[in-house]
Amino acid sequence: MKLQSIQILRGMAALLVVIYHIRAMEILAIGKNGLQELPLLNGFISNGYAGVDLFFVISGFIMVYVTEGMKPGIRSSLDFLFARVTRIYPLWWIFAGVMTLMFFVYNDFGLGEGWQHVSQGEPLIPYLIKSFLLVPQNAHPVLGVGWTLVHEIYFYVAFTFLLLLPRRTWLWVLLAWGGAIAGGTLIGFTEPFGADYRALIFYPMTMEFIMGAVVGLLVSSGITWRSGAVTMVAVLWMMASLGLQGIDDADLMMWGRVFWFGLPCTLLVYGFATLELRRRQAWLIPAGAGAVVAGLIGFGYNLLDTAPWGARSAATLMSIIVGGMAMAAVFWGGWLGGQAMPARIRAMKPGLLRIYRGLARVGDWSFSLYLCHPILLAPIRLGFAELAKIPVLAPIFQTGHAGPLDNIVLYIVALTTCLIVAALTYRFIERPMIVGFAKARAAIFRRERPKPLGQVAP
Repeated sequence: MKLQSIQILRGMAALLVVIYHIRAMEILAIGKNGLQELPLLNGFISNGYAGVDLFFVISGFIMVYVTEGMKPGIRSSLDFLFARVTRIYPLWWIFAGVMTLMFFVYNDFGLGEGWQHVSQGEPLIPYLIKSFLLVPQNAHPVLGVGWTLVHEIYFYVAFTFLLLLPRRTWLWVLLAWGGAIAGGTLIGFTEPFGADYRALIFYPMTMEFIMGAVVGLLVSSGITWRSGAVTMVAVLWMMASLGLQGIDDADLMMWGRVFWFGLPCTLLVYGFATLELRRRQAWLIPAGAGAVVAGLIGFGYNLLDTAPWGARSAATLMSIIVGGMAMAAVFWGGWLGGQAMPARIRAMKPGLLRIYRGLARVGDWSFSLYLCHPILLAPIRLGFAELAKIPVLAPIFQTGHAGPLDNIVLYIVALTTCLIVAALTYRFIERPMIVGFAKARAAIFRRERPKPLGQVAP
């Protein structure tokens, strides 16, 4: 059964990454224009890369959840691997190919200095081959967000071997796997970037896949405990981590992300999944209200990630306190309303369901959104720069111009464009490929009822 609540989390993770990258483009555009204005959105958005951590936990959870009932053995392993390979690579090749073409055009057909910067000195052909195959190398793949897919592919290959074992042994294997990663850190195998296979195997963010997989085992076993309370605590914890984390460093890229973001993301996945399985999604309303209020308070402080710890901790404390109060108010108001005016509360259900389904739809688009947005943001920035040369349009399109209008227009145009392209890509490219490969999978492995794993990639 496809969990709509997990789709919502995937959509939120993708949006967090996209807005984070729009902010990075905004900062770049302000600098290119020789201006000094602060970005429009600071606070928790400055740590929006944490959407990747949420993706990793979700992937670990879904891999366990969708393989429930599979018999251990080579056939099941190959079946799973076929599903994952056909889910990731075809769409990746399309967008990586587009980005490669863009780089050729922008860098004198591969002869400019831009390639040397992107490939970190790697010769062009080997660099592109490794990029398209999603194997470790010294630089990010040609489409930068593909570095996360390198880790996804590694996890899927490792999980393929896990499917050879009886499910009752999985928890112990996962714990041993996590212990091996921790041991690798103690003996010096851990590095800030998975540039080779040893660094990839001992990369601490793999722990987020493992934590998600453990949650999958718990949920599949029917273990639920205080799902609503866990969800609200996880939301506030995540907002606090997003507000407190400062400048990125090597420690963050190793174990830091696991502790700052992996742990609250694990609770989020557990809470969202168990709430839906128990049909208690109403708890998501106060949780969402608390997140929105906490985020708005954080925006009000307008702190950069370079702000002193004292300033960030004070702002975060205030946002969490007010966000928690908002959660309590919405929860209490809903409970009282259900007692005093149940008809009015029930009348709100269709509107809330539309929001719920709309967010889940963004989750359906999330893989396309994740891959397409870096390609779209550069042309948008360049287009804004050209329009800004027209004096009458400068207040709207010159990023960094006095006032917030130009920044707001940039965010609206960039986010809307990314969502439209992602929706079209999903509708006309991604979804047909999912269906087509599901039929091929059913024929190859003689599955009676094909169940494409089409909703689980980052």
